[in-house]
Amino acid sequence: MDRKHFLYIPYYILALAGWMMMPFSAQAQEAAYGVSVEEVEISRARDSVRIAFRIGLDSLDIRSSRSLVLQPFFKGEGGDCWLPAVEVMGRKRYLYYQRNGSLTYAGAPCRVMKLGKDAPSQIAYQTALAYEPWMEGASLYLGEDECGCGQVINTAQRPLAVADIAWHPALAYIAPQVETVKSRRLSGQAYLDFPVNKTEIYPDYRRNPAELAKIRATVDSVQGDADVRIVRMQVKGYASPEGAYRSNARLAQGRTEALKAYIIGRYGLADSLFAVAYEPENWEGLRAYVAQSGLSDKEGILKIIDSQEEPDAKERRLRAAYPQAYRILLADCYPGLRRSDYRIDYVIRGFNPDEAKRVIRTRPQNLSLQEMFAVAQTYPTGSPEFIEVFQIAVQYYPTDPVANLNAANALLEHGLAEQALPYLMKAGDTPQADNARGVAMRMLGRYDEAEKCLHRAAEAGLEEAGMNLKGL
Repeated sequence: MDRKHFLYIPYYILALAGWMMMPFSAQAQEAAYGVSVEEVEISRARDSVRIAFRIGLDSLDIRSSRSLVLQPFFKGEGGDCWLPAVEVMGRKRYLYYQRNGSLTYAGAPCRVMKLGKDAPSQIAYQTALAYEPWMEGASLYLGEDECGCGQVINTAQRPLAVADIAWHPALAYIAPQVETVKSRRLSGQAYLDFPVNKTEIYPDYRRNPAELAKIRATVDSVQGDADVRIVRMQVKGYASPEGAYRSNARLAQGRTEALKAYIIGRYGLADSLFAVAYEPENWEGLRAYVAQSGLSDKEGILKIIDSQEEPDAKERRLRAAYPQAYRILLADCYPGLRRSDYRIDYVIRGFNPDEAKRVIRTRPQNLSLQEMFAVAQTYPTGSPEFIEVFQIAVQYYPTDPVANLNAANALLEHGLAEQALPYLMKAGDTPQADNARGVAMRMLGRYDEAEKCLHRAAEAGLEEAGMNLKGL
């Protein structure tokens, strides 16, 4: 390696604050010429690595006309570099150096000194490097050269120190609250077709095969699960506003009761589980359709809908005042107003961690967030299974701040800051969330933002945030 291309870093440049110190307590090591090295420190702050140690010269013995170049060498897996040298000169060699234009053996020494009775017994050495990943776990050696022919580095010998500068984020997970009763619900809408003025359901009539299949799929998803108990079944029917209100009330009620009877007949559910309601004329649905429509008479139609007139009077006025628009509503809007809403309320039994570990692979929707968290604890932190559990949790609880925080933390364990950001946006405002955001910002090199987030979390008393602030 050509020593003429050493990076020159003045000795005084490292009067820096805020270093994340990682000292080494290795005993002083003595090199071939009686030079000793002690108090080695390798530390990292943000994107810089600092190397410092003390060189002892008490036992150094070189001839008056010679120089000894002391050159540190930093080597890791995937990279290495020579560090600025120190050149110690005998008396005659130093005089020659002063008289001949600063001629040195070292290409660009960070310090030149004369050996003698007035010379210091120790040299404090320090320099800084731009951080590169290979420096994590790199070894520091010291080369010695008395003839100017190149440093001799024996990397098979014990190094002066090994750099322990890898930053390991401290992450704070939150255990979700326990659900004493896991209450859930499923709901849907069906658009059943009935012959004019009829309330009986014909399973093969028009759209009914597909609409009834939707209802059955919803009920089947809970009725066939041994871990689930249905506690309530709600059905509400709606009719459209055309025709007489009294007739529509009869149709809405009768068709709703028919759907209830269909479900009871198919599944044998108790009548007491059902709550049945009906809306004779779906004016609310009509208004919503008109409000977002492009009908030219929209404002006038909305005024009639919002009036305090009786339903039959409103329907007559609407038909008479806006016949063209009314025909459009009959064709495009009214069929959608005639619908049946249904909702199943049910409870799921609790699971211990061993059971939950099986259920998460088959019916994860049956687990509470706390049960999923318990499953994650059965795997090593940061393992693929650990991360997968939190990904499943946030899939089934997509808006829950705790689910999003823990999913982000699991990704940050692997340094996946970019992937964690969408979850951190929904992770809430807890100190744990601030800590996770600070970790992500630090990983992305956005240090000022990281510092703000971590300071907030630390001021709130979160110990992990204080640990992550080191080196910032």
